[in-house]
Amino acid sequence: MAERGPDLADFERRVRETHRAVYQVAYSVLANAADAEEVAQEVFLRAYRKFPGLRDPEKFRAWVGRMSWRLALNRRRSWLRALRRDSAWFAARSSVENPETEAAGREFESRVREEIARLPEKLRAVLLLSAVEGFDARAVAAILKIPEGTVRSRLHLARHRLLRSLWP
Repeated sequence: MAERGPDLADFERRVRETHRAVYQVAYSVLANAADAEEVAQEVFLRAYRKFPGLRDPEKFRAWVGRMSWRLALNRRRSWLRALRRDSAWFAARSSVENPETEAAGREFESRVREEIARLPEKLRAVLLLSAVEGFDARAVAAILKIPEGTVRSRLHLARHRLLRSLWP
């Protein structure tokens, strides 16, 4: 039981160091603070259970970042499936929107979000993690388990497509 103490202290330190990043990754996918916090809690619960078996503790940040990304995507997919089943949502959505009352800044932000959502998932993932969340290419590569060069090329392609769609 003496070994458990240092492991627990190490785990707690790592949670403190990575909580914000895990939350931000989930929030970038879900755009909802409560859902992002639930995902972060689930990530750290799973990480706690598997922490003793982690082969390379120095990759903890990338490991929990990837977990956060996957769990948030799963939650978003589930949410979208529920929306498709609920036809009343579509009727309510169309009656609420009024483009004339929105400020130009909010319109542009909405358009950017739409264009990002239209990107293929591989490009969107790299763009959100890198450009929005501020992870460097090495961290994004570790989170998505792809080579750094692939991260850079996908980021370039995502930015190019986004710019082309916003300013044709």
